[in-house]
Amino acid sequence: MVTLNTNSKTKLPAHELAFEWAWQAVKEKNWEAAAHRWEVLRQGYPSHPATWLQNAIAHIETGDFEHAEYLLSHARQEFPDHPQTLTESAFLAIRKKECDTAEGYLQQARHKHPDAVQTWLKSSECAEEIGQLAKATEYSEKACQCSPDLPGPYIQYAELAMRNKQWEQALERWKKLRLLFPNLHVGYIRAADAARHLNRPKEARQLILAQQYDTSILDNDSQNEGLQSKTLQSDKVSKQHNGHTSITRLLNLIWAKAIFNLRSEDHHNYLSYVWWILEPLIHMAIYYLVFGYLLQRGGENFPVFLLTGLIPWMWFMKAVSSSSNSIIAGQHLLLQVDLPSIVFPLVSLVQSTLKQIPVFILLFAFLWLHNITPSANWWALLPVITVQILLTIAFASMVAALVPFMRDLTYLVPTGLTLLMFLSGIFYDYRMIPVEWQSAFLMNPVAFLLQCYRDIFIGNSLPDLQTLGWWGIGSAVTCIGLAYAYKRLRYVYPRVLME
Repeated sequence: MVTLNTNSKTKLPAHELAFEWAWQAVKEKNWEAAAHRWEVLRQGYPSHPATWLQNAIAHIETGDFEHAEYLLSHARQEFPDHPQTLTESAFLAIRKKECDTAEGYLQQARHKHPDAVQTWLKSSECAEEIGQLAKATEYSEKACQCSPDLPGPYIQYAELAMRNKQWEQALERWKKLRLLFPNLHVGYIRAADAARHLNRPKEARQLILAQQYDTSILDNDSQNEGLQSKTLQSDKVSKQHNGHTSITRLLNLIWAKAIFNLRSEDHHNYLSYVWWILEPLIHMAIYYLVFGYLLQRGGENFPVFLLTGLIPWMWFMKAVSSSSNSIIAGQHLLLQVDLPSIVFPLVSLVQSTLKQIPVFILLFAFLWLHNITPSANWWALLPVITVQILLTIAFASMVAALVPFMRDLTYLVPTGLTLLMFLSGIFYDYRMIPVEWQSAFLMNPVAFLLQCYRDIFIGNSLPDLQTLGWWGIGSAVTCIGLAYAYKRLRYVYPRVLME
């Protein structure tokens, strides 16, 4: 048994530090431990109200009402001006179903401590217990006015409407909570429950999506609905607009989730966004050390040659790698919300693409430092980048579509990407291989794209636009086919993920 040394010669720590021990048990709702710890602390801090009041609360939660009454009786005598002595006494009376006694304590509390939020929260709880719903709502409103910067009163206010099956009022109250405290998940989850009771599955899905991703989804939806009510005149137009709205909302969702992921990812790193630039530089330094210095395979302008291949490759590699497991990673949301499964790989693609924008700017600065300046042939970067985007979408979406059915594929993706890296000529010139194999080498679309970048940047010439066009058409057709496949598999994935 733990005891506190109360010897007068022993200096006790500040109560804030000592009480953390007991508060930890309270946060974990380990009431047996909390009761014991507050009991120990009461030996060393008998004149502090918390050691009596919190000890009483812990005993109430464990069902030891008799000991709780003893502690509260002492607290009412020793700390008559402390608002919690009355509210916690009322709490005990409510738990004992002694509503008249509870109301007596609360009347005193409302008279003596009208500015204490607990006075009104407990008054509302007591009024609801005895069936006075109008009074309960009135007291809950008072609690919101008393402490507008605390979420607790607003949650109680909304939950009152939920328990009374006043679903429209509940939606309005949860909306107010979200406006004041947008990071509280309960405001979205419970509002979604209210929407389901009103038979509004679409609104419920949007609330769940907003909680998972971004609140702008709700704003965009309300704007789109307003626009629809003003402009739609016929069923045909309505269908067209709904299709457009759905696509717009889907794109907004993909964008919002990608931005959210980037902020969340970089928030956990000390160097934050600096890693976007630092990572390719570290890779370049390693490859230059191995191939340019140790193996003497570099040649003149090898850093330029290396970076013009490495940066486009890292874009492709990161997009495919992060997308491969995206549907499985998003299964929690996919099982809750009727959401197109293609959203998940596309979010990873957008996220990887956004991270590459500053890296490409770094590449242009690096080229400028090596006296490589823009020329008329640089316009060819637009079709090259477009084809790479299409090719990346095709590769990444294909892998992401297969992984839920063949989960072992996740272990092969890194190996396959490593093999593709060595077959794409990132750190060696394809003209170093035998002539008879060069055409076959360039049949690798990634190797061909890297050579296109080098033709523009280093050779100051146009790439093979005809072959580039064929790769673009092939990638676009593949993307269309994959979009159709995802549509067919939309309701298959939830069943597969639950197996």
